[in-house]
Amino acid sequence: MENQPRTDILQAVAHRLAAVKLPHPLRVGIDGVSASGKTVLADELAGILQKMNRAVIRTGIDGFHNPPEIRHRRGSMSVEGYVEDSFDYSAVHKCVLEPLGPEGSLGYQSEIFDHATGTRKKSDQVLASPDAILLFEGVMLFRKEIANAFDYRILVDTTFEVALERAKTRDLKHFGNMQTLLEKYTRRFIPGQKRYLAECRPAEQANAIFQNDDPYRPKIKFNR
Repeated sequence: MENQPRTDILQAVAHRLAAVKLPHPLRVGIDGVSASGKTVLADELAGILQKMNRAVIRTGIDGFHNPPEIRHRRGSMSVEGYVEDSFDYSAVHKCVLEPLGPEGSLGYQSEIFDHATGTRKKSDQVLASPDAILLFEGVMLFRKEIANAFDYRILVDTTFEVALERAKTRDLKHFGNMQTLLEKYTRRFIPGQKRYLAECRPAEQANAIFQNDDPYRPKIKFNR
């Protein structure tokens, strides 16, 4: 992998996605650790694809959080609870991946939970175009519950050190103070994501690895 200007890599990825021909929407999963740059990448790709006159569906795992009583039932700092209880993967499959997949209805729901308010959300069903491209981003995506339902998988790869520095800026308001942020990341999020990386090996499943430690000159590796 060689460092290239970000615009060049984004164009290369977008054109790869646009070239995939399927009888249903292309379901793209964008995985990576917290604060690796998944949302930014997904939004950038969406903009390029839309300029190519492709319909884009943008959503992600944050809209499928479990409510707090499930997420924290093993304890607010539980690593196992973070890995196993954070998200409703069955709802991701039922509401998004299945209807957009082979023989699907094309009617999907983009989210069922408002993570900002911590409440369940009723979203209307939307009818997708058969040639749309779904950009679905989030942590711990390439696990057995839903990994095979993505037609194309992108892993945004950063070191935990870089990701944590970004999180200190991005998530400080959400957690209220630096001590709480660091406790959540060092005791729950990072250990949980390390466990996920070891158990699910997302790099081995990825069609493309987007190395994002330097966001201005990232690296890209296409595996297939």
